[in-house]
Amino acid sequence: MLLPRLVRRPPTSRDGTGPEPPVVLTLYRTENAWMDSLSNEGLRRFGSEDWNNAVRLLGEAHFHYSVMIREGYADSYPEDLRFYLGLSHYYGGQAEKGIALLEEAVEDDPLEPKYRWYLALIRLAGGDSLAAREHLERVVRLEGYYSDEAREMLVKFPNATDSP
Repeated sequence: MLLPRLVRRPPTSRDGTGPEPPVVLTLYRTENAWMDSLSNEGLRRFGSEDWNNAVRLLGEAHFHYSVMIREGYADSYPEDLRFYLGLSHYYGGQAEKGIALLEEAVEDDPLEPKYRWYLALIRLAGGDSLAAREHLERVVRLEGYYSDEAREMLVKFPNATDSP
C-alpha cells in the first residue's frame, strides 16, 4: 500500500530556473520488503535533495519493477515511482530523462493532476510554453488540486483569452 501525501511548495526553485521540488511524505509498503526499502531510501534522498543518490536508488527500483512487469510478476509500477524518479533526473540536470518518465506517468494515470502540473512547470522553465500551456489546460479541466494555480498561470500566457 502506498500512503501518498504531497505537500506543495511555491512553483519556483531557489535559483529561479524551475519548479521547487515537492516535499515527500510517501512510504511504500508492498509485499516486497526489499523493493520497499530501496524505494523509500530513494525517496529519503529525494527529500534531502540528494539527486544523484535518489536517481540511483529510485532508478534501481524502477529497473526491478520493469523486469517484474515484463515477466508478469507485477501489474504496474508503484504509485509515483516514475514521478519522483523523473523529478530526481530533472533536478539532477537530466531534464529530458525526467520529462520522459513524467510523460510515462501521465500516460498510465491521465487523471493525476500533479504529473501534468510538474510537466508544465518543467516545460515552462525550459522555454517550451506551448507544451506548458497544454499541460496547464489539462490540469484546469481535471478540476482537482493545482487547478486554481494552473488557471492563474494561464492568465499570464500570451493569447490567454482562449484559456479555460
